[in-house]
Amino acid sequence: MREVLGERKAVLARELTKRYEEFVRGRLSECLEWLEEHPPLGEYCIVLEGISAEEERREREAWWQDMRLDEHVAHYEGEGMSRKEAMKKAASDRGVSKRDIYNALLEK
Repeated sequence: MREVLGERKAVLARELTKRYEEFVRGRLSECLEWLEEHPPLGEYCIVLEGISAEEERREREAWWQDMRLDEHVAHYEGEGMSRKEAMKKAASDRGVSKRDIYNALLEK
């Protein structure tokens, strides 16, 4: 989880609703250290901190950053969108108007 999602807060919970409930809270690395010192007994429920709005925005935007405009539009066309829909979606991703996309593609 840490390799894919990064260093997030987590809770390891064991024996939920029972007399000997046990919770370990901390960053994923801290939880891993705790598990090394206390080998797991039974099953655990893992609650993981969600992604922040800023991280989500960066991830959404990151995939097309290195693409040329025509590649960006072609990507959406490859997903089955019409040319018009693809230009509208690319414009939305880039924070510009559809007209700007259309004009830029005409210039090429």
